[in-house]
Amino acid sequence: MFHFYLALLSAQTHDRAMPSYARAMEEGDFQAACRHVQRLGGADAHALQALGDAALLLGHEEDAEDYFRRAQKLQGSNDALRLLSCRNAGWQALNLHRYSAALGCFARIVKDGAATVPAKIEAVLGAALVYHQLGQQAACDDALRQARVLGAALEDVRWLLLADLLALDCAVRLGVRSAAALRDHVFWQSATVHGDHRAQWDRLTGAMAACDAHRPAPELAARRLACLALLLCLANGERDVMTMLVRHSSGDADMHVEIALAALAGGHVDLAEQSLRRGRCADPRDRRWSMDLRYCQARIAMLKGDSAAALRLYAAYTAEALQCLRSEIQVLAPLDGMAPPSDDISARLPARYRRAYRYIADHYRNHDLSTGEIAAHIGVTKRALQQAFREHLGMSPTAVLRRMRLDAVRAELLAGDGSTDGILETANRSGLKSRSSLIRAYRKQFNEAPSASADR
Repeated sequence: MFHFYLALLSAQTHDRAMPSYARAMEEGDFQAACRHVQRLGGADAHALQALGDAALLLGHEEDAEDYFRRAQKLQGSNDALRLLSCRNAGWQALNLHRYSAALGCFARIVKDGAATVPAKIEAVLGAALVYHQLGQQAACDDALRQARVLGAALEDVRWLLLADLLALDCAVRLGVRSAAALRDHVFWQSATVHGDHRAQWDRLTGAMAACDAHRPAPELAARRLACLALLLCLANGERDVMTMLVRHSSGDADMHVEIALAALAGGHVDLAEQSLRRGRCADPRDRRWSMDLRYCQARIAMLKGDSAAALRLYAAYTAEALQCLRSEIQVLAPLDGMAPPSDDISARLPARYRRAYRYIADHYRNHDLSTGEIAAHIGVTKRALQQAFREHLGMSPTAVLRRMRLDAVRAELLAGDGSTDGILETANRSGLKSRSSLIRAYRKQFNEAPSASADR
């Protein structure tokens, strides 16, 4: 699902600098997008970033990581590097279904004062995708409303179009999953109360018209809209739309599961089975979470009368759903809540330097913790440690340490009794000793004084 939105967001980001690349991305032709960038012959940050997006969409994860790393190296400021690092790591984590890491990356962009409005909209839409994938539809709806507020301040109406398309996408997917025939797909049942697609459909139709008034709406968006309409028809029992739906969804490796779910909702077990067989040929790679796929397999086995296979597959589906709930959902937080999960920073560092980050996390309350001590722990020089952190995070080890301490202070203040007298003691427990430094750094990071947090 996320491929549509990454492609459209990448197209908008590079529209002015590389219009031929943007058009290819809007058409869903990612190979052509790569060729357009390569014909330009440039190795600047924009070109490398675009190549990274296209490589990720083509399933070339290692190439994407290399392009992203090279693009980040060419950033002219720590702010730009930090934001791009968060952005790239967020989409890479989402591609691997590592939802808590993805949300952590996107949340940091939303909270970063150096982020532009388009960068924040992209991050909010990324976060909305995370929430939706985990059945947290109320949080997803809040994020989509936030994206619309941000998009209303921009002249380019395609930002609003993207928010409306994703809102409809979520509503249709939930509408299919709330069908009477799929009531035992328990992972989604807490979210299906939000799956009314009718109002979203009207809003998106208006957004498409507004976009067409300026320039044609992206072909990929129009294609997604057609797919969603056909999915609803199939879920309502209209068997004859299957051929057209397969044709419209070609190139989307995850769509076979959506089609299978719609076919099961419409009572067509044979079409569901055909779709899953087609999907296995198209995308053999394992995914971290595959509750929908496992559910479809279990449901098909049950409807075909193979009770032993159905029981085994339902057990696998239930175990995976519970594991996902334990490892992902418990660490999620609203975008406007407290500090995002810290594992997004770990996800952005090379393996060796993740040990340094873990060492900081374990010892940040130590007043005397130094860059030299951290470097010595992993057997590198201070210079190598600083360079690696700046290259991959846009922050020095000292800045990461300070942020971690301030996050801990804020967490205690928000959870405390509001006593101003306790602020310095709280800061001291987190490794911060200077009152003036605390106030300046706290205000810069959270856009308010420590006393304001304590009074909440």
